[in-house]
Amino acid sequence: MLELRTQFSTELERTREQVAVAQERASATERRALREIDQERTLRQKAEQAAVQVRAQDAAVASAEARARQHAERDTLRLQLAQAQQALADGQAAQDALRAELEMAVRRAERADAEAAATRRLAPARRRAPAARTKFKPGPA
Repeated sequence: MLELRTQFSTELERTREQVAVAQERASATERRALREIDQERTLRQKAEQAAVQVRAQDAAVASAEARARQHAERDTLRLQLAQAQQALADGQAAQDALRAELEMAVRRAERADAEAAATRRLAPARRRAPAARTKFKPGPA
């Protein structure tokens, strides 16, 4: 019986050692799993931060593109405004030239009217002789 006890004690000791080794392995496996979970969590957080940065960059690019379109539109409108202002200035210059021509024409017409009135006053009053009778035009009878 003593032999059985020693054998049992040895097996018990071996089993305890195996249990301790198994517990150590399980503990190491648990620590490794926790490290992996933590690494995955860290990687997910980094990926989320990268996604936020990418979205922010996309928004910045979209904003820059919109600003570029607005600047291009502004430049186009400025060019159109300058052309319209030039056309207006040209039109005003043409209007001024026509106004000057009109004033000269009015002055010439006034001078011609004045000359005609003076000529009428100075010229002797003439009476018209009655028109002679013709075959086709009856004259005064």
